[in-house]
Amino acid sequence: MHLYPGAPTETRPSLLPKLALKPWIKSPPDDLILTNALVVQPSTGTIMGARQTITVKKGLIVSVKPTALKSDDGDKAKTVDLNGAYVCPGLIDCHVHVTAVPGVKNMSEFSHILEQDINLRTTYVLKEMLLRGFTTVRDTGGASKRIALAIEEGLIQGPRLVQCGKALSQTGGHGDFTPGISGGSAAGCCGGHSSTLGRVADGVPQVLKATREELKAGADFIKIMVGGGVASETDAIETVQYTAEEIRAITTTCTQMGGKMTTAHAYTVDAIRHAIDNGVSGIEHGNLMDSATAKLMAAKGIYLTPTLSCYGIMVRPPFEDFLPPDGKVKNAQVMAQGLECLRIAHEAGVTICYGSDLLTSLHALQTEEFAVRAGVLPSPAILKHATTNAARMLGKSSLVGTVSAGAYADLLVLNANPLEDITVLDRPEDHLLAVMKQGRVVSSRVEGLAVNA
Repeated sequence: MHLYPGAPTETRPSLLPKLALKPWIKSPPDDLILTNALVVQPSTGTIMGARQTITVKKGLIVSVKPTALKSDDGDKAKTVDLNGAYVCPGLIDCHVHVTAVPGVKNMSEFSHILEQDINLRTTYVLKEMLLRGFTTVRDTGGASKRIALAIEEGLIQGPRLVQCGKALSQTGGHGDFTPGISGGSAAGCCGGHSSTLGRVADGVPQVLKATREELKAGADFIKIMVGGGVASETDAIETVQYTAEEIRAITTTCTQMGGKMTTAHAYTVDAIRHAIDNGVSGIEHGNLMDSATAKLMAAKGIYLTPTLSCYGIMVRPPFEDFLPPDGKVKNAQVMAQGLECLRIAHEAGVTICYGSDLLTSLHALQTEEFAVRAGVLPSPAILKHATTNAARMLGKSSLVGTVSAGAYADLLVLNANPLEDITVLDRPEDHLLAVMKQGRVVSSRVEGLAVNA
C-alpha cells in the first residue's frame, strides 16, 4: 500500500541502472575489430609483419593476426578500418605525483593547498594523463588505494593507478617538508604538501609501523627517501638518509607482507648503494651514478626510473620562480649529469623505466621526457622504457605494455611510427589519433571509432 495517492507502483525501467549500489560502474565496453593496423612491438623494436587485425572483447585483446585472415569476432563486434595507422601499447609513466595538483605558482604555495582542493584537482590531473596516452601510471608519493579503486570502478577517469601511499622519510629528509626553523615535526597549516606526498618516521619501530600502515591501507609498493632532493628545504643532495637497520626493516617487512617491491629516491652513488645493499629493488632518479654502480644494478636486476625533463622544465619560463633559490642550485647539480648517467645505465644493461616526476601545472609537459631521452638514446630503447620495461617492473608484463592476445586493450592509434622517432609521442596534439584503455575509447579522431568513456 502506498501512502500517497498517485504514487507509481513500479520504478521506471530507464532508472533501474542508476538505482544500483554503485551506479557509476559501467557495463563492459563494446567489442571491437580494428583492421589494417601497423602494430608496434616495443619488446622487439619492430612493426609486426603485414597489416594486422586486432580483435577486442570485454576489454581484452583476443587476437592479433594479419588482416587478410578471418577475425575471431562474431557478428556483434564493430569493425573499424585504421587504414595503416600505427597501434602502440598504452604508455606507462612510472614516476608521477597525481596529488601534486595545479592551482599554485610555486612550491611554497603548494604547501598550503587544502586537502579537499587536492582531492578534487587530482581528478583533472588523472584525466589529462589518460588523454596524453598514459593508460597506466605509478604514483611515487601521494596517491592512495582509494583513488586507484575510484578509477577502476569508473567513478573518475584516469590511467590504471599503481601507488605507494605516502613515501617514507626521516626527519630532515627529502619527504620532510616542515620548515627548517620549526625544530618540530608538525605538518604545518592545512595539511598541505608535507602530509600529502610523504610521512616522517624515525627509528626501526616507527618505520616498521609506517610501512605496515601503508601496506594495510593498500599500497602496491613502498618508497623510501634514501638521499637528498631538489624540492626539500633542509637536505643537501649528497646526504645519505636512513640507517641500514631502518631500511632493512622496511624491505624485510615488504617481503614478508606479500612480497611488495621497495624503491628508493636516490641521486648519488653512496645513496644508491646504501639502498641496494639493504634490499631495495628500484632506484628513482639516479642522476649522479657511476659506471660501476650501473653495472651493479644490472647484475642485481635493480630497476632504474630516471626523471630528466623535470629539471629543465622547473627553471624555464613560465616556471622560473617555481623553486626557491636553494632548490635551483640543487636542481642544476642533478641536471648536469642526468643524460650522461642515462647513457651509462643503458650501456650497462640496467632495466630503465619512464618517469616524469612533474608537479602542479607542469604535468602538462608529461611527454617531454621522450624528447629529452632522445638526446642520447635511440627511439626503440626509449619506447621500451614506457612499455615493456615498465610493465616488467610492475609485474604486469602479460597485461600492459604489449599488443598481444590476453593483454588489456590499452591501445594508442598514431599517424607516425614511434620506433623511428620517439618524439612523436611528445606531440600528441599532432600524432595521437585515439586512446583506448581496457577496450574503452576515451578519445578519438579516427573515423568510425567513437568515444564511449
